[in-house]
Amino acid sequence: MMQSTSITGSAVLSPAGPRLVLVALIFNMVLCLVTTRAGLHMSNAVVIAVELSILALGLFVIRHRISRQAVEITGVMCVFLIGLKLINPGLDLKIIHDIGVMYIFYELGMMSSLQEGNRLVWWAMIIVIVMGLFELLLPSIFVSFFDEWTYYVDKGVISASTVNYSDTGFFISGQRAGELSRTFLPSLLGPHRVSSVFLEPVSMGNFSVLIFAWCISTRIDRPRMKALLYMLAAACFVLGDSRFASGCWLMMILFRCTPFYRSRFVVFCLPIAAVVGLAMAGSIHELPGVRPSILEDDFSGRLLFSGRLLNYWAPAQWLGLAPSQVYTADTGYAYVINNLSLPLATFLLMVFAFHKPNTPEAVSMKAMIAVYMATSLCIGANMFTIKTAALLWFLYGTTNAARSFELPLAGLQPETVRRLARPALASNFRSSAQEW
Repeated sequence: MMQSTSITGSAVLSPAGPRLVLVALIFNMVLCLVTTRAGLHMSNAVVIAVELSILALGLFVIRHRISRQAVEITGVMCVFLIGLKLINPGLDLKIIHDIGVMYIFYELGMMSSLQEGNRLVWWAMIIVIVMGLFELLLPSIFVSFFDEWTYYVDKGVISASTVNYSDTGFFISGQRAGELSRTFLPSLLGPHRVSSVFLEPVSMGNFSVLIFAWCISTRIDRPRMKALLYMLAAACFVLGDSRFASGCWLMMILFRCTPFYRSRFVVFCLPIAAVVGLAMAGSIHELPGVRPSILEDDFSGRLLFSGRLLNYWAPAQWLGLAPSQVYTADTGYAYVINNLSLPLATFLLMVFAFHKPNTPEAVSMKAMIAVYMATSLCIGANMFTIKTAALLWFLYGTTNAARSFELPLAGLQPETVRRLARPALASNFRSSAQEW
């Protein structure tokens, strides 16, 4: 009679998750290639259709994991937001899509494992670095295949009347010029900011942050491979000249070195503290009677704009009952609060922050996401783009994916069984010793 034992670990239940993440990572580049080489104009409707198809496939894969509680919360939230839309015509229901990306890819990660997550990280890094070097070393040939400017004009992100001062096919923020010179290796790399598969440099920096969060939270690779992954992640923010990414790396290191990263209450407080700090800064630098605008298009200028906008709002904007008087695309907190309302945004933050992690890796990854969220939303809503959000929430899901599965003992030597069980038992011991 065959004996078996139950070992707590990570079982790969579906290979669809990593594949969908890779599709989310590169589909914009594929559409850009079609636009450039085939002359087919890809409108924003096409991009939306592709994204919804990805989410629909992901939803189909996780259909058996969706709890009744999740359905009830989603239903109430959708009804609430549709009701707000009737009061506030400026409310953007795309926020439902953004939350859907988080939930679907987190559940896909829960159906995978740390090993699969790490394999995905390496595949994503190889793709990003290879395409980034292609763009850096052969820019003219790259643009002949991927005309980013035309692609974003077709999408409606860039107005057709916008003057292309760089006279290239790269994205509007793909060049550092004038006083806004490149921060990292300007003499060697010149003014160009590499976008790679993301087609815009902001996501290149965000990708670097996500890989760093993964590296600092897991111990799955050999030391040499982990060191190489750190270096490649650093190369991403250098190529993209992402000042935000370098600063976010530093904040993650500092937070990870304190015992507070284990506290779910501190994780909850980080974004709230950022909002309060921005509003206070906006109050100090208030310009009475003047609508907020970006006075200087740099990091500090965008922070000040975010703060002044939050300070400029009346209670109706905070509660989602009236549209923002000024666009919110360049300030993530305003985008979230005005489209969700402050109470609902706070509730969803509580769901994320106070959900008990299953593993020490998940404790760390959650803390790093909180740092990323708190800082990224100060200057924009780019963290919601599926290009990087799919990867982020999938990886967080894999760190939480601790489950039991059966291993047949027949034919296995005792030492083999002990070797298979050791990592899972060690993980369980660390998790049990973890204090909230």
